[in-house]
Amino acid sequence: MPTVQVPAQLTVEHLLAAVKQLSPAELREFVQQLTAWQEQNGRQAEEEAALIKATKERLPAANERRLKRLIRKSERGTLTPKELDEYRVLAQQSEQLDVRRVEALVKLAQRWGKPVQVVMQEIGWESGNDEA
Repeated sequence: MPTVQVPAQLTVEHLLAAVKQLSPAELREFVQQLTAWQEQNGRQAEEEAALIKATKERLPAANERRLKRLIRKSERGTLTPKELDEYRVLAQQSEQLDVRRVEALVKLAQRWGKPVQVVMQEIGWESGNDEA
């Protein structure tokens, strides 16, 4: 394999000049490796986009409003048995969403090698609104 001379500060032009020095076999190998690298990075970007989307999932607005109303009624001790069942279902759905959101957040932090707090800022994390 030939040695290619490149300056310390690489530009696209420098890289192209180095690639032009490759033999046809080396060029084919370079193109194969570059293509594989692009595909891998594309998949990683798609996976990260899906994780970011997962961190932003919420209950539908109507369900969130209903859950808040049921929370207030629960705190006053005025839930009917039917409302109690509905409250439990909505609360469980909300908790499951929160678990998935946090799991996605942790995966992003691990992938990016950054603290969770930093990732939260970078993606515009909004915590669940537990207030009644």
